[in-house]
Amino acid sequence: MVDFLSLFKSTGAYGILSSEKREKMLSHAYLVLCADDKFLFEYLKIAAKIIMCNDGEPCGRCRICTLIDRNNLADLTVYPQKGDAVLTEDITDLIEKSYIKPLEGEKRVFIINNAQSMNAAAQNKLLKTLEEPPANVHIILGATGEYSLLPTVLSRVKKLEIPAFSFERLYQVLRPECPDTERLAYAIDSGDGTVGKALALYGDDNLSETINVAIDTLTQMKSSKDVLEYSVKISSAVKDMSLFYSVIELLLRDMLCIKEGKEQLVRNKRLINVLKSAEGYSTGSVIHALEKTGEAVKRKKFNANATMVLEWLLFQILEGKYKWQKL
Repeated sequence: MVDFLSLFKSTGAYGILSSEKREKMLSHAYLVLCADDKFLFEYLKIAAKIIMCNDGEPCGRCRICTLIDRNNLADLTVYPQKGDAVLTEDITDLIEKSYIKPLEGEKRVFIINNAQSMNAAAQNKLLKTLEEPPANVHIILGATGEYSLLPTVLSRVKKLEIPAFSFERLYQVLRPECPDTERLAYAIDSGDGTVGKALALYGDDNLSETINVAIDTLTQMKSSKDVLEYSVKISSAVKDMSLFYSVIELLLRDMLCIKEGKEQLVRNKRLINVLKSAEGYSTGSVIHALEKTGEAVKRKKFNANATMVLEWLLFQILEGKYKWQKL
């Protein structure tokens, strides 16, 4: 089971919320921003525990914490109640229930998950309650982004941001769940700093195939005559070109560490000998290939012809090898 509490504790959002709880200065409304759409609700539940747990910080053992984990606490109501989008009737229900006194403790908490899905009517209906809720009522909005939220809503909530996590933090937390450490390293590095993306990539069978075809490309492609062959091979094997570019970049970074005598920094230790055997690369050509990979990612965003971008990158890698051999 992923230790989301440990991750949350490493953020400024946790520090702010727990400090306000200790100082009895809790806001009546918070907006938790987190790009992890798959596990956003886990962070929202922790925020609710911070507010409601009688032992101060979330203890994970008391009746309240246990019932929150089970989604069965009478004083905690979660929206949307049906489907994925928050509807106007959800907000109507929240307003009505906000006047019911707490049963388990001193506070009543409402979580609005996927708040970015609220339409303008639902947001406007929520405004008065956000600004002047009944006593001991706290509203936690969770969203993957704030751009769809009205300025009037944003002005009535305290923003708590959960940023992308570092490789080290995600690796530490996910290692017990993911026994293949090399695969995990690639999954985290190819992701966006969220648990959801890292786990999705780790469980994606195409990740291994993408790694293998990327290694083959860097080590076996010898001349411009091979570009068409490898373009076809890559396009056939890889489902997500963004993942391919991420893997190429990671392999090149490991190769650069090897070239600079810093093998201890190589992420995928299993591939050290394979990358060492890649012919024709110098430190300069690897740096050149890294720069061009970054440019390919940018071109991909603005060019609908993915094959042209891929073939351009393959030519650039070969050109860099040739250029730096001549220097």
